[in-house]
Amino acid sequence: MSATPDPLKDWLVAAWRDTVGDTTDARGDRTGDGRMTCVSRFVPFSPLTATFAAAAFSSPTLIASVAGNASVVEALTGLHDYRWPLAVVTAPLIALDISRHLTHQWSQMLDAMVQQSTGHIPTKISISRPTTGRSIRGARIKLSRGAVIRPKQFEALSCAVESAFGTSETSAVTVRHDAHRDRLVITRTPITPDTRSERQKVLQDALDGATIFKSPKVSVDTIDEDGIETGYRIAFAKSMNAGAPGFQAKVDEALASLAGPHESGRNWTCDWYPNKGYLVMRLVTAMPERVDHPLELVDENLRHLPYATGAADRIMFWDVSTSSNKPHCLIVGPTGGGKTSVIRTLLTEAARRGVPFVGVDPKMIELDGLEGYPGCGAIIYDALRAAMFVRALHTEMMARNAYIHQMKIEGSQLPLMIAVLDEFFILSGKWQRLAKTGDDETKTLLKELDPLGAWADLAVLARSAGIRLLLGVQRPDASLFGGASGNARDNFGTRISLGNLSQDGALMMWGDSTVGREVDTSVKGRGIALGDDGSPVDAQMWWTPNVDKHPNKWNQLSESEKSTIDGLMPAEAPQFTCYSPELADFIESERALARRARNHGSVPEPIVLGGTSTGGVGTVSMAKAGAEAAPEPESADEDFADVIPASSVTAGQTVLIDDEDGDLVPVTVDAVDVRRGNRGEVIETVLTIGAGRVTTRIAFDANGVVVLPEPDLVGHSA
Repeated sequence: MSATPDPLKDWLVAAWRDTVGDTTDARGDRTGDGRMTCVSRFVPFSPLTATFAAAAFSSPTLIASVAGNASVVEALTGLHDYRWPLAVVTAPLIALDISRHLTHQWSQMLDAMVQQSTGHIPTKISISRPTTGRSIRGARIKLSRGAVIRPKQFEALSCAVESAFGTSETSAVTVRHDAHRDRLVITRTPITPDTRSERQKVLQDALDGATIFKSPKVSVDTIDEDGIETGYRIAFAKSMNAGAPGFQAKVDEALASLAGPHESGRNWTCDWYPNKGYLVMRLVTAMPERVDHPLELVDENLRHLPYATGAADRIMFWDVSTSSNKPHCLIVGPTGGGKTSVIRTLLTEAARRGVPFVGVDPKMIELDGLEGYPGCGAIIYDALRAAMFVRALHTEMMARNAYIHQMKIEGSQLPLMIAVLDEFFILSGKWQRLAKTGDDETKTLLKELDPLGAWADLAVLARSAGIRLLLGVQRPDASLFGGASGNARDNFGTRISLGNLSQDGALMMWGDSTVGREVDTSVKGRGIALGDDGSPVDAQMWWTPNVDKHPNKWNQLSESEKSTIDGLMPAEAPQFTCYSPELADFIESERALARRARNHGSVPEPIVLGGTSTGGVGTVSMAKAGAEAAPEPESADEDFADVIPASSVTAGQTVLIDDEDGDLVPVTVDAVDVRRGNRGEVIETVLTIGAGRVTTRIAFDANGVVVLPEPDLVGHSA
């Protein structure tokens, strides 16, 4: 029959075991339940001195109770005299026993954790002091030699230790296995407070979670006077991708999106240093939506023609100096995209910096306002006269080179001049049209002038002669840089694109199929320009109003626009210096023709359709003034809506083709076959019209163009 349980005895036994342990062996290597342990029984130091101290302080009471025993009274009296020294000795012993007891408890716990997690019996457990009732500062657990701990066992032990000792906001507990020393090391390390901003954390977490960089590290690079972060430095392991412009553009966009809008309202941009293994995110001023042509000379260098403002108030300019590595300028933009305003900006800047210009405008509406402007030699509208001008310009270039050779001078000593060819493909189309449908004299003259061949030479050789070319087209094409111009792309170092480019157009303009394809076309004048460092950047073109002071146009301008035009007007008109009689004679004759046209020319009055006569039949009325004397208007064939290179035609597109009588008729192109050379230049383009047995194949050479029935809308947003 079992004994009756005694609750008081059970409580005392449990308290004793919790305090001093439950070893039954003098060596203390086995617990009451038979489990082996290296933790010895706890033996306190303070009970003896605490007993004497208590007796010393209680001696007056004890003396009264044992008054008949003289020896006891004498002993208590002597003990009472040492009550304070005993108290001084007992207090630290109690504190030491408390610390030793906590260490003993933590040792027992660690011993049990190691045995249950790994199956190994520790040979020694050393706990760093001081310890608290809730945690320890560190511990070393010695194992038997050659003890093997498997990864899952170590993971279980680590979880148990971290759960038991806890990880606070200021410190963390870690477990390390020193296999070569056969020990486990538990350490508590302080956690450095995370003082990073939310933006820095987002950037670091995103880069850590992605695979675009190896070992990325985000640090603050700059802060403003208010302590707000304005720049970050992102270090990464060097790689091949980091040097690719396409890769950089995508990373720039992603980082700007992650960083989000800045408090200052400025935008994020990135400066890459792939050879050094880092990039710098910094803030730049937001792109303005309109910039009026400033009246002050923004750039004091008179050979820098500014025309736009880029990010961070960066001024974009065309360097027309002889030492320039980008002597000629190409402007690509759809109708209404701001191309004409950019041309006006460049030419008015050139005029007030002493550089004269001559322009060709086959549409008769783009540059007409510059006719008679200070520094303008002439504006040519007629296609045949334009061919004569290009040949005269070629002769001028050869005369200038001969002068440099004979006089033994540098090309920089010659005066500069700018030749503007707007709507180049329309002009090329009119030349080719005249070569097919013109009279014999016109055909012979065009063959002798060979304007396309002369243009090709100018694009390559005009730089050293002080002649600068400004070319305006609606879309880029390889014929501008390839066979038609002597592979002259690099000579058009200043390139500007307005509106959105096609993939092929972006590759031709910028050498990157991703640049210039996502321009905000809702902002007029927004585009891409080539910076002075050779990289394409977003830019807002300056707005320059029409400088024509004819009352019909002048009266439509606001007072601020009139002030801008008056402020841009140079005090002294730049003078032409011609080294060939051909160019001098041509400019003089063109000026004379322009004066005659202004003084004696007339155009048909507008015809008003509509209205109802008394008889109820629709009538047509014509203003009488000048109606009878008006000359016949130009044929519809000469009034091109638009022209594009034949190689740019796509299947299903409608174009105008000459019929047997030489008239332009609309046809639908069923197939386009473009043959290219080894360098990708266009050699021949064949358009197939019709399907089945009845087909017509029309071949075009590298310079061939086709007429469109409507204006080319490439670059317009849908």
